[in-house]
Amino acid sequence: MNKKYKILGLTSLLGIATFTAYSLTPKFDVVSQNDKVYAASVSTEEKLDDNSESLTDAEEKIYGIGSVSKVYVTTAVMQLVDQGKVELDAPITEYIPGFTMADERYKDITVRMLMNHTSGIMGSSWTNMMLYDDNDMSCHDNILRSLSTQRLKADPGKYSAYCNDGFTLLELIVEEVSGMSYTEYVDKNISVKIGAEHTGTPENLFRDPMQTEVIVGGNIPVDYNYCMALGSGGIESTAIEVARFGSTFFTGDNTLLSEESKSEMATRWNEDGENTDIYTDDNGLGWDYVETWKCGGEDVKVISKGGDITLQHAWLSVVPDEEISVAVLSAGGTSSTNRVLANALTEVILEDMGKPVDEPEAKDITIVDTIPEEYKDYEGYYKMYTNDGNEIVYISFEEDTMLIKHLYLNNKLDYYKYTEEDNFERVDEDGELSAEPQTLYFEEIDGGVYLKADAEVDSVGLGKDVYHLNCGEKLSLNEVSDETSETWCKLNDERAVLYNDKYSSDEYDNPFQIISASDDLMGYINFGAPGAFGDLLKIETGTKAVAFSTIESSASRDIYDISVEKEKLKSGNEITSIKVTTGRKYRMVSELPTLDNSVKTVELYTEEASWFKIGDDIAGGTLSVERPENSNIYVYNKYNEMVYSTHMHIDNDIPLPAGGYILFLGEDGGTITIN
Repeated sequence: MNKKYKILGLTSLLGIATFTAYSLTPKFDVVSQNDKVYAASVSTEEKLDDNSESLTDAEEKIYGIGSVSKVYVTTAVMQLVDQGKVELDAPITEYIPGFTMADERYKDITVRMLMNHTSGIMGSSWTNMMLYDDNDMSCHDNILRSLSTQRLKADPGKYSAYCNDGFTLLELIVEEVSGMSYTEYVDKNISVKIGAEHTGTPENLFRDPMQTEVIVGGNIPVDYNYCMALGSGGIESTAIEVARFGSTFFTGDNTLLSEESKSEMATRWNEDGENTDIYTDDNGLGWDYVETWKCGGEDVKVISKGGDITLQHAWLSVVPDEEISVAVLSAGGTSSTNRVLANALTEVILEDMGKPVDEPEAKDITIVDTIPEEYKDYEGYYKMYTNDGNEIVYISFEEDTMLIKHLYLNNKLDYYKYTEEDNFERVDEDGELSAEPQTLYFEEIDGGVYLKADAEVDSVGLGKDVYHLNCGEKLSLNEVSDETSETWCKLNDERAVLYNDKYSSDEYDNPFQIISASDDLMGYINFGAPGAFGDLLKIETGTKAVAFSTIESSASRDIYDISVEKEKLKSGNEITSIKVTTGRKYRMVSELPTLDNSVKTVELYTEEASWFKIGDDIAGGTLSVERPENSNIYVYNKYNEMVYSTHMHIDNDIPLPAGGYILFLGEDGGTITIN
């Protein structure tokens, strides 16, 4: 990384805004005010347009900070705890009378469990959560109805697995207890108290002129996108003000919270001294990480949180005792990149304070020539959670090598050697230790076989991150009848498209899913985006497949059940629908009608997309239309890739690629006229 810093005086608050529509080679200019660094602009090479403004001279912009918002809603509830209006370990039913689930265990979910992701709730009710140029609140309004039909994936409190819906429920607790809307509460009790004039939600910052530009591939500007799950991911702010919010967690600063509440938030959910299980998630209350860094031989507490919405990303790191707050916001990139950037800056600041971050000690690794015979029992298929996301692998053992075959990555092989420490170290094809270190451990729990990992991830030019994670679970035999198996095998390679989000939902950017059933994984099906792994589900009946993961970490986040049912649309047509328990619905591509020269109008329906295959007689041409205000059009090529949407700020006619698809979205009573 090419770094240029001007760090003046006591570095305390650092807010960085980046615009990453291009390769990331950051150069930093940090400015000082009253002996404290309040803001920095980041430039990353020149924008592709030669006439673009240098980012170091750009004005401060508002970004959607995604899940960093979880620290804000946690702070709001902890303020109510400080006031004696909420008890952390009370059931949430005391504060949300309308909350129920199709699982009696929901009555055991406490406020604390929502904050530390241990509620057992499946994950995320995505319907109408992410919207382009729209601040409709149906995501908030429908959360209780969505959860009322869901089961839990685990006993409340058993383990921590990332859960967005828990923080939407915290948003409701703030409203129920305070008597204010969540937006009003944040404004009066957080923004005003820290002097944050540009921090809010899509309700009070809708179409704010300070919002950052958002672009997609090819440098095409698109409509600004909002997260409407406000507690989970809906805060909008500037880099300066996010860093200022972070500073309220400095030791001795009680602007927003008592020391007791800040300490609760900064304590790992299962902290148990030297016996803490480091392979479970490292979150506290609201924070993703409540780590301790070794700096100059001293323990230094660091708390941090990342956030991603579709096109905007954020990271906030706070070092309470050393009074450091670093916020990195971006349009483009990922929160993982922002995290590495924030960590690198935090390290530089600590070093400037005379507390350099200690390098981790190298491990002594002794390779053993022969793998013990008992490991043969561990051969089989595993659900794995890796840097590539969820996937299925096949693990086998040769005399001196463990092989991991990545089934959904073109059967790529990874090689591991057994060590004296009774674990497996990744090596290259020649048997030399890999340049991407990873250590795997097998563990038997309650009759199941699980994997945990130590992994080192190198973000080229930015630094390294080390992860410890419960990451794998051996698949158990799932015997189903021949008839049930045949029913699902008939759906193998069947593609489906989302159809029940509203016209402004950005989920239509990537609406395709594919069902995969194979002889290798009898009793299971895979449901995911074409070309990706997706999610493995256990077949229960000929029309239902369910989540089964019991990995005690965020490897079990955002899971769901699906059912295949017939449904009658508002248009009167009957379709085959794949219904996801967290709210989404998909229809089969094979059942889509064809758009040809005979189609002159398309009727629109609220939260019911009108899908068409592009007919051969119009393929290769273009389309012009007249459409109502609350409507949108998408076009996809034969590879299911989006090639056009009316969210893009371009003047071209609508393209009609051969073998592709076109989607019309709007509201009841609307009509699109095709010219």
